[in-house]
This record gives sequence, C-alpha cells and structure tokens, in this order.
Amino acid sequence: MNGVLRLGVAAVAATLLTWVGIGIYRAGGDVPSPPNMPQTTLTAGHAEGRRLDGRPSWSLDYDHLIASADTTIATLENVRHGELYKRGKPYMEMVAKHVVVNTLSNDFVVTGPLELIENDGAHNRRLTSDAANYSGVLETLTLTRPAKIRSDGVTVDVKTVTVDFRSGDMTLGPLVGLY
Repeated sequence: MNGVLRLGVAAVAATLLTWVGIGIYRAGGDVPSPPNMPQTTLTAGHAEGRRLDGRPSWSLDYDHLIASADTTIATLENVRHGELYKRGKPYMEMVAKHVVVNTLSNDFVVTGPLELIENDGAHNRRLTSDAANYSGVLETLTLTRPAKIRSDGVTVDVKTVTVDFRSGDMTLGPLVGLY
C-alpha cells in the first residue's frame, strides 16, 4: 500500500505541476478583447438636458441621433427645434445642423449653420453663426465663429458672442468688417 500511495501522490503532484505550468505559459498571451458593443441609432426624437436642481437646461428635437456604446456622447443631426432655458423657462430657440452632446456634463458643441432666436418677449433678436459651445455647468453659450446679430431692426457682425443664461447678459466680441 505504501508504494500505491506514493504513486497516487506523485500522479496528483505531476498533474498539479502541469496545470500550474500551463497557467503560467498562457498568462503571457494576449488578453481577449472586450465584446464589441454597437452604437445606438435613433431617428426623429427628442433629447433634453437637466440641471442638478432638476430644472431643464436645454431640449432638442432631432431628425437623426447616434449614441456612443456607453451613451456618454450623442451626435444629433438636423436639430429642427431646440430650446435653451434660463431659470427653468424657455429663453432661446435653436435650429442647428449638427450637435454633439456630452450627456455626463450636460455640454454640447454645435457645428454647421445654426440660428438662435431670443424669445424673452422684450426683443426681436436673432443670432446666426457656424459654431457654438454650450457649458451646462457655467450656463453659457459661446458662438465661437463670426456671428450676425439682428436685433430690433439693427444688424451687427461680431467675431464672438457669449450668452450668460444666469444673468441674461450678452458679451460681444470685436466687430467684423470695416468701421
């Protein structure tokens, strides 16, 4: 029995050593890639962002949306009706060609033609440009390319515009053109 027991222990030890050796050998190999998650595509919908206090920040009606696999970035095409809010109430309407939204930070970037219409009831004001950045934390919209402002019958071309939704102030960059 003593010889059979030794042979059994030797077989178990050899099997264990072989298993550990194969594990060590395979540990240096390539790590399998994570499963590929497809993007989400939607057509004709509504997206909105909210502030931390629950009030609306912006809402956008779009023709086409592509969301990243983890849904942190959404690309909206042909925003036909957008609303930007000041203190929870609609303040500015927006029409834009291409909007990229960061759903975590509540920010978005607009490229392509865009038009903003102030709907505060006090002014007949329209802003047009080719690019804008919206910061949800700062509650500001910055038109980063030359913009045309039509306000109460007057037209002004400026290099940049920043709209502060907390105060309602609009800061204009330098004028564009000859003066």
